[in-house]
Amino acid sequence: MPQATHEGVIRFGGIEIEVAVLDDGQRLVTQSGFMVGLGRIRPPKGRQYYRSGANLPAFLTVQNLKPFIGEELVMMANQIEFRTKQGFKAFGYAANFLPEVCDVFARAQRAGVLRAVQRNVAHRAGIIAEQLQRSCTMRLIDEATGYQETRET
Repeated sequence: MPQATHEGVIRFGGIEIEVAVLDDGQRLVTQSGFMVGLGRIRPPKGRQYYRSGANLPAFLTVQNLKPFIGEELVMMANQIEFRTKQGFKAFGYAANFLPEVCDVFARAQRAGVLRAVQRNVAHRAGIIAEQLQRSCTMRLIDEATGYQETRET
């Protein structure tokens, strides 16, 4: 199982998202950081799965978002199991999953299909997406975790 060598938090204004770099150099957003960052709690019991069995977070499996979720996003949704620096088992998503989910909410919002409970997620996703337009997700993870210093040496 991969081990986190670097851990940190990316801040988007008042939004904080936990991130990590694994011993194989893979950057990821922790599952809990992803959920909390988008204003969601941990997945509920009886969690739903999306069409091909991919492990999309339950809040992305709702009917009104399906038209905005392509196969590429479904493929990215596979959770990555790893050990934290402290040795605890944890899960995360590849770094590029976060901007793709933000895009789903932006497109759904423009189409006017969001439900009231989804508007908070869309608002937070908009704040995150705005920052991500200025800087690559992997670069932000490297800066938040201090990995850029290791990478440069």
